[in-house]
Amino acid sequence: MRRTTEPLPRSLAPLSGESLVSHLLRLGHRLGLSPLDLIRAAGWNDHAYSQRVPGSALLDLSKPQAEAFARLTRQTAGEVSALTLAQWRDRYPPIAQSIPGPGGVMRPGPWLFIGSPRFCPSCLAGDGTPIQRLHGGPWNKLWHLPIVFACIEHQTYLEADCPHCGQHTSWRLIQRPNDHTLHPAQCRWTIDAQAQKRKSHACGGRLDQRLAPPADDQQHPTAGVLRFQQSLLARLTPPAPATATSEYYTNLRLAAALISTTWPQGWHLFDTSAAERVDSYCRKLHGDGDRSRYQRVRDIPPRDPVTCGNLLMAADRLLARDDLPDLLADFVRAAFKESPSRTPWALIFDRQESNCSERLRWAAAPVTRVFRRTNGCRGMRAPLRNNYRAEHIPAYLEQGWYQSHLADCAGSASKLVRRTAAVRLVQWAMGGSQNDAATFLGIKPDQANYTASSDTRRWLQAGCDPVEFDRALRTLASELRAPPTDFRRRRQALQDWTLSPDIWNALVSDLHQSRYTPSSTSAIGNDKHHRSTSGPSSPAASTPSLHALSKPHSPTESGSNGLHAGAPHGLTADLASSP
Repeated sequence: MRRTTEPLPRSLAPLSGESLVSHLLRLGHRLGLSPLDLIRAAGWNDHAYSQRVPGSALLDLSKPQAEAFARLTRQTAGEVSALTLAQWRDRYPPIAQSIPGPGGVMRPGPWLFIGSPRFCPSCLAGDGTPIQRLHGGPWNKLWHLPIVFACIEHQTYLEADCPHCGQHTSWRLIQRPNDHTLHPAQCRWTIDAQAQKRKSHACGGRLDQRLAPPADDQQHPTAGVLRFQQSLLARLTPPAPATATSEYYTNLRLAAALISTTWPQGWHLFDTSAAERVDSYCRKLHGDGDRSRYQRVRDIPPRDPVTCGNLLMAADRLLARDDLPDLLADFVRAAFKESPSRTPWALIFDRQESNCSERLRWAAAPVTRVFRRTNGCRGMRAPLRNNYRAEHIPAYLEQGWYQSHLADCAGSASKLVRRTAAVRLVQWAMGGSQNDAATFLGIKPDQANYTASSDTRRWLQAGCDPVEFDRALRTLASELRAPPTDFRRRRQALQDWTLSPDIWNALVSDLHQSRYTPSSTSAIGNDKHHRSTSGPSSPAASTPSLHALSKPHSPTESGSNGLHAGAPHGLTADLASSP
């Protein structure tokens, strides 16, 4: 057939919700043309797609493609574009992720059914009008989305496979695209694969006709399932916000992956029948072997619509929990023994982290160790918090903050916890590494152990659970608001402050010497620890050493007012009142 963009002698008006695939099949059936004939007539296919319909056409059409097909079929370019999934690209992330760039190749993700959508037989049978009795009802473009598992109109689960040949999976948009003999509701799968290509034939089974009436014990969607399905569909259109919708679908995908990769930890989220279906799906998806770092990592939704509906509903309930961080930690820690960043779910989360909500990103951080980065995947870690600034954190955590949030999980490691907490809070505010945060605080990374994950055994021996610490610290961070004290300014102001020996001796000469107060000579010998870190004095501060105060060193923040232990009263009062 020669290439032309001259209008066809007859056309066919698109049906509501119809996909591009459906329109090609139904229009071709009316004109006695194959789908391949139609796209050749519109000038779509080039050498790369000479014998098939490009899958990218379902996702989006370029302006020239839409205009050419519109002229051919006597439609508008807008009506042609409405046959694609492009209208949901800002709401359903797998669509935008699968659209190829200029000159690129489409690589559809598993959360799109490109060539094998589920279907509703009653919808394919049509509404009884003359045109639909001849050419069938529409293949709805919603069926290409795995989040659609039930037909609201007919209150039934969609069908996943051809009931005649059992086939369903294909990356090709249209099977047998050069075959013009099949009805749009017939299965186009080629059977007898051993036969020569020219002698092969299609299954041809009617998908708009059930082989047998539904049995009484066949599962039908409950009212709750249908309400959930309707809520998923409602998010695809305004007034639902596009950004919130996009994040919700990604959250749902990640929660479903959490359930499947940690199975059977989520068994309690399902009733017995649904749990058995999900169990079968998880075993096929991830294998039956031991969970290890070599476990197959697959982020694929269930093909079975009943299983898919149950899994997505459970994922939605999980996301709604107020104790989401605790729940994620319980699932992952119970299922895996390796480092949090190497668990199967952490690997899946890392791929989708940029599209999920801030709430899920924050809840998942302790069990994934995944961080956003600036300037691409090789950039530095991006800040996680914006409700306070790095300069508002003292080098040794405020006593009041420690007592109200971290004391219960510190065990005997209070100093380690307070130092680590300060470094982590600064890192969350400024981004970068923990070494960068330590340097900002005036701490030498090689002289202070502040990384919980680097010395887990030491933490546990001290009675401090790193996961509980992380959880408590995140609660503290969420409650912080920019305080009036600028601790960085205080450190800089006191960095070169010293007292001469004569002034120091004059200050301490009249002090009462008790048996609990060490002499200045003994204090000099004990000052090595004070000079090696930027920590505060002990609550019952001893006389500061002459050796320490006669040399510049980094000041410290201690207690609620953060005053330097050896500073004259007038100077510390001025600094305490500074912003």
